[in-house]
Amino acid sequence: MKNPKTTSVLVGLGLVLGLAYGYAQGNPRRTHSSTNTFINNTGQAVGGLHIQYDISGSPFLGVYQNPANTFADVQTTVGSDQVNLSSGTVAAGSSIQIRVSNFDEGPIRNIRTWWWTDGSGNLVGQTHRGCRNPDCTSP
Repeated sequence: MKNPKTTSVLVGLGLVLGLAYGYAQGNPRRTHSSTNTFINNTGQAVGGLHIQYDISGSPFLGVYQNPANTFADVQTTVGSDQVNLSSGTVAAGSSIQIRVSNFDEGPIRNIRTWWWTDGSGNLVGQTHRGCRNPDCTSP
C-alpha cells in the first residue's frame, strides 16, 4: 500500500479483530441451557409443573416460560437440580415450553423426572422419566 496511514489503520484493525477472536475462542460463555415443550396429556387442567434435571456441578438456574408468565410462582434453589412452577394453569391438551439455563459451569444433560401438579404440589397424572414424545419434546 502506498499510504502509510491507511496501512497503520488496517494493521491496527487486524490486530484488534485477531485479539477479540482469540479471546472469544478461549473464553466461551458458561451458560448451558435446555428447552423442552411439555404437553398436558392428563385429561384435566393442571396448576403446576415439577422438573428434575441431570446437571453436573452446582447449578444456578434461570427459568423462562413460553407463553410467558404461565406460572406466577417459579422456585429454584442454588445447588438444586429441581424447578417447581405453580400458581398458573395449563389446560388439558395445551402445552408450555420451558427453557432452563445453568449459569454455573456444569452442562444440563437431560431431564430425569417431571410431573404435573394441581398447583399445591399434588401429583396429577403420572411421573415421567426423561423427556419423550408425546408428552415432552425438545425443539
